[in-house]
Amino acid sequence: MDHNSISAQLNNFKKLVQSSSDPSQITPLVNQLKIASIIYLAKPETSADVNDKVKQDLVLARDILECLSLYSIKIKDLDSFDRYYSQLKTYYYDYKKFMNQSSVEHQVIGLYLMRLLTKHQTSLFHSELELISLEDRENPFIKFPLLIEKSMTEGSYNKVVQSKSVVPSEYYQCFLDILAESIKEDIANCSEKSFKTLSLKDAEKVLLFNNSAQFNQYVKSRNWTVQGDKIKFSNNDNAAVEIPSIQLIHQTLHYAKELERIV
Repeated sequence: MDHNSISAQLNNFKKLVQSSSDPSQITPLVNQLKIASIIYLAKPETSADVNDKVKQDLVLARDILECLSLYSIKIKDLDSFDRYYSQLKTYYYDYKKFMNQSSVEHQVIGLYLMRLLTKHQTSLFHSELELISLEDRENPFIKFPLLIEKSMTEGSYNKVVQSKSVVPSEYYQCFLDILAESIKEDIANCSEKSFKTLSLKDAEKVLLFNNSAQFNQYVKSRNWTVQGDKIKFSNNDNAAVEIPSIQLIHQTLHYAKELERIV
């Protein structure tokens, strides 16, 4: 396969992604493009190997990996996104002197930072951040995950769930949804440690279940005991410090209302 035919395949892939969600049409192209980016497009071993053709191949290979990485987020195949990004790092940091910056580079890097947050890989998050210049950290695509990480560190869940209104692109929504589920678990853990009982109505609202059957299954999965119209939590320590429950439940319900905007 030559450069022109691979470029044509990439353009076809872009059109299909925009016009069709049929995997039977898109998956074969994904596989062909992955092979092309690895086998058929030239990569330099030394700076002396870089000529105009190599530069063109580098740009095309990078474009392929970027398109595939964004598509993997669209179909929620996040393990593939991790693999594509690991390949893209070579183009972003090792080959950057041979070509102009990609128009979506900041976005892809920002999405990877979001991915690390969803996996609670804080150390790796900060390691990746060290590779990003102070100037680039002010880019909206990268600044967004930095603000999310700051809010999570502070425990300001309301700021996290309110961030839907300021996402820099639709691709970030996937990771915000994952974080929303994580926040739900945090609220559940907090509730069972903070209250002796909680009404089913309030619990369902706090945990953002619109389906009673799913809510009941969730209650069972956490081994919560239902007595009448209330949940009795069995994990409370009788020697625990007194907690201002009315204030805390109002705060939790506030988080639930904010979180509802993201679901």
